[in-house]
Amino acid sequence: MIRGLYTAATGMNVQTKKLDVISNDLANVATTAYKKDTTIIASFPQVLASRIDDMQNHTPNNGTIGNMSLGAKVDEVYTNFIQGSVIKTDNMLDVAIQGEGFFAVQTPGGVLYTRDGNFSVNQEGQVVTKEGYFVLSQEGIPLELGQDFLSNGGTVVIKEAGEVYRGNEFIDTLALIRFEDPKTLTKVNDNLYEAAAPGTPAPGSFIQGFLEASNVNPVTAMVDMITVSRAYEANQKVIQTQDTLLDKTVNELGRA
Repeated sequence: MIRGLYTAATGMNVQTKKLDVISNDLANVATTAYKKDTTIIASFPQVLASRIDDMQNHTPNNGTIGNMSLGAKVDEVYTNFIQGSVIKTDNMLDVAIQGEGFFAVQTPGGVLYTRDGNFSVNQEGQVVTKEGYFVLSQEGIPLELGQDFLSNGGTVVIKEAGEVYRGNEFIDTLALIRFEDPKTLTKVNDNLYEAAAPGTPAPGSFIQGFLEASNVNPVTAMVDMITVSRAYEANQKVIQTQDTLLDKTVNELGRA
């Protein structure tokens, strides 16, 4: 009976984690190039139950009862890297990646990766992300339009392969990094990813004047949230039932 309490409690913990993940996805529906997460659930390893020192009709009745599970746990949180829809902005510094790959950005913690191509130019004439991190070129250096771009302005053209032109002047080429297994990427703050192993530079496939939208479907996420809430309530009722049975066992049967 006590095992029932623990099993239901692990179920509640799992549903709480799932609810946190879904809530975070819903909060990022409007975040450029955000990738939704999926909670993978696994059961605890099964254990073998056996009778010990059991007697039946004055005869030892030891033996194997069978396997039993002790509940569930969150095995991993999987990020779905399927591409979101592409939205036209007509901003010459907005860039969407068509297909696989990530922009490389220089942060105080090292090189990280993102699919958010909502770029701007800082006071030094360097192309940066919304957070102010440097966007890197294929050479691994910050992409620069020059300080005179801020005062004189001009037109920036980004070709499909990533070549960046200021007017007719070639500036540099955007880096596009691909990973054999995107599952090795870990989400960090500011819609960035940290790589466990170096990626591979690949030919670019960029669209200027567009941004990639989040791949979260708000309707599906809301349905999932309702399902998780009901599963949590079901586990809660199991605990309440177990508590009632324990109360009867101790306070009624125990006194009989």
